[in-house]
Amino acid sequence: MADQNQKFVLTSCCCGCSLRTGSLIIAILSLIFSLVGLGLGIFAGVNGLTEGWLDVGIDVVNIILAAILIHGIRTERRSLVLVWVWATIVTVILTIALGIFIILLTSSLTAAIILFIFAAIQSYFILVVRSNAISLETPMLPVSR
Repeated sequence: MADQNQKFVLTSCCCGCSLRTGSLIIAILSLIFSLVGLGLGIFAGVNGLTEGWLDVGIDVVNIILAAILIHGIRTERRSLVLVWVWATIVTVILTIALGIFIILLTSSLTAAIILFIFAAIQSYFILVVRSNAISLETPMLPVSR
């Protein structure tokens, strides 16, 4: 019977680079976008927009997760890489729920489609990083008696 962990495992990133390199690119882009978002959130919050402070909180969490992912990749610690995977899975689920919520309440297909595209891209990133984490597993050696 095939290992359930081996479903949907990629061998390389979309650009043909290794899973490790692809995961690092994803982590660095996530860090950059979160830092920019943090700056914009602070600017909005200081100028009286309450949602700006919510964005600050979300971006701080994303910065921490990106840092954990970078550290996990550099030190080849599978558990740290998987922290990012699981947190991003939660983000994708919330993004899809928000897209459905927007359609039901506002009938705005444009905003929902943008959210669904974002969720699809994030899902691919999850596959890349998860595949990298699986590649970090070391096979169990038989115990000699």
